[in-house]
Amino acid sequence: MRIRKGIALFCVMAVIVTALVDDALAQRRGGGQSASRPAGFEPYLELSATYGSMWGGNIDLYYYYNYYKIRTGTGPSIGIALDYNIHPMQAIELSYTRQDGSLDLDYKGITTLTPMSVNVWQIGSLRTLAPGKVRPFVLGSLGITYFSPEQATFELGEETIYTQSATQFSLNFGLGFKAYFGEAEKIGIRASFKVMPTLYNTGAGLWFGSGGGGATVYGEAIWQWEVAGGLTVKFGT
Repeated sequence: MRIRKGIALFCVMAVIVTALVDDALAQRRGGGQSASRPAGFEPYLELSATYGSMWGGNIDLYYYYNYYKIRTGTGPSIGIALDYNIHPMQAIELSYTRQDGSLDLDYKGITTLTPMSVNVWQIGSLRTLAPGKVRPFVLGSLGITYFSPEQATFELGEETIYTQSATQFSLNFGLGFKAYFGEAEKIGIRASFKVMPTLYNTGAGLWFGSGGGGATVYGEAIWQWEVAGGLTVKFGT
C-alpha cells in the first residue's frame, strides 16, 4: 500500500510540474511563435540508461542509552531517464534510479542487517549550460524514495527490531554532461554526479499574529550521492 501511495503521489507531482511548465510556455508565446524556442525548433525526446554507484545515507538513533547509526550501504545503481526537450537548452526529465545495497548498523564497527533496495522516482528540469557536441548540464528534481529491506527483523543486542518498507519525499540535485557522436547526434554518452537527499520526520506549520503570518517547513534528511554514466539516444530531429 505504501509503494502504491508513493507512486500515486509521484504521478500527481508529475502532472502538476508538467502543467506549470506548459502554462509558463503558453504565457511566453503571446499568441505567436514561442519566445522560448528558436524558429524551427521541434521538441524531442531523449532516453538515457546509466550504471553507477550510490553511497552515503545514515540516521542517528538513541537506543538504551547508546547512540547508533543506521546506514544505507554502498551499492551499484542503475538508472533510466526520459528527457522531453522543450528548448535547445531546457528539458523536463522523468527518472528512475535503483540501488541494490544493504541496511547497516554502525556501532563498534559496521554490521550488515539486511539487504535493501533504494528506489528513487523523480521529475524535474535539466538545464544545458552550453551547446555543442559536449553539453554540460545541471539538474534539479523532486519525487519519492522507496526503501525496501529484504528481511523484516534484525537483532540489536537482546532486542528484536522490526523493519518495514518506507516511502518518503526526496529531492535530487546534480551536474554532468552529454557527449554526442556523428553529424546526426542521435547517440551519445551521459555522465553525472547527483546529491540525493530523502526527507524524514518532516512537518509544516502556519502561524498568524498581530505582526503578520508565515509558514515553516522542517525535517531531517538521509543524504546519498551517486556517480553514474551510460548511453543516451535521441528520438526526433
